[in-house]
Amino acid sequence: MPDNPELHIWLQPVKGEPLTVRTGDFATLDSAVVALNEALDDGRTLRFELTAPDDAENGFALINFAHVAAVKVWPGAGKGADGGQYL
Repeated sequence: MPDNPELHIWLQPVKGEPLTVRTGDFATLDSAVVALNEALDDGRTLRFELTAPDDAENGFALINFAHVAAVKVWPGAGKGADGGQYL
């Protein structure tokens, strides 16, 4: 299995509070941006395997992008509100 980078994905739903997930589901930041843009355009649901430090069983998140107003994605090493790419 390839060693994918850990990405942080911030989601602003149409209604409700923002949510941030950490995942290694994408091979690169660029591939994540492409997949997230397609999900936003098509209103599809994406499944993310969640990552967390010191936790072997992290679970999954299903996000219905028909109900998402904005997305921001950045690599784990670039943590912070000032970095990343908004979609």
